[in-house]
Amino acid sequence: MAWEGTEEQNRLLYAALGELVMKKGELARLAGALSKDERTLEADRRRRGDDHQDGKKKLIDATTLARWHDEGLPRLMNAHSHKKGLVFEFLERSPYFKTCLYRPEGALPKGLLAFAAEHAALLAQPFVKDLRKLDGAFEVFRPAWTTPERRDRILITRMQFTTESGFTRFREEQDYLDPEYHDEPIREIDEGAVMFTAANLILLSFGMNAERVKLYIADTWQDALNGPLPVIRFSGSMIGIAGRKYHPKFPFVAMRSKKSFARIETGVVPASHARIDPKIREYLTRPEGAF
Repeated sequence: MAWEGTEEQNRLLYAALGELVMKKGELARLAGALSKDERTLEADRRRRGDDHQDGKKKLIDATTLARWHDEGLPRLMNAHSHKKGLVFEFLERSPYFKTCLYRPEGALPKGLLAFAAEHAALLAQPFVKDLRKLDGAFEVFRPAWTTPERRDRILITRMQFTTESGFTRFREEQDYLDPEYHDEPIREIDEGAVMFTAANLILLSFGMNAERVKLYIADTWQDALNGPLPVIRFSGSMIGIAGRKYHPKFPFVAMRSKKSFARIETGVVPASHARIDPKIREYLTRPEGAF
């Protein structure tokens, strides 16, 4: 579960720290592990929007962790949300610190695990291709899902790709108010896997803050996945699934951003907006068009 800074997540983190405090030296061990965990370091860089990381300084020291617990839940609630998120998400997946936050892979249904074991070679095939040329931040353009019948309103989201140990994953975020959707605050966070099959890039994600599934199918990209340069754009169609309603298919275009992931502004803009390149506008207003 992605860190959202909710009261419930703060309470769970406080309870987990309470479990660790009971074991001598455990907070110091946790502080050391956080500073060595590549996934945590990458999340820290991504959320802060830069590449700076002082390897000599611990990401979070043991005295900070102790203070969060010893001074009570109100103190923890007011602590730096970004750092709390790093600790929370690390404790969720680390088998070396089994607190109330730990969510082991064994929580998956046994039938699913048996199916995966039976068809391991086949299921692994979409993950064979090296997709590191996607790594980095992208701006994603598609017709606004809040007004699905229209093509004059374009939604811009941000997407981040990360490859680790041969597996490419992605995170997509959108955070804005839509005046034509009752001024409803929209905040969606999705994470998932990137695959390559049948000469297409497949992006499958799940909602981190609500029940939701998204599927992106890209049939065009530049540059080559195995070339010397990174991929700077890709396009195709997507479908988002949430709630009991009709789920239309939308064309989309993703462009590599010069901004860091955290600094990409999301929201709905007119198709004529300066952020919408004419070629992107043409593609999105003609779903069967070529980019």
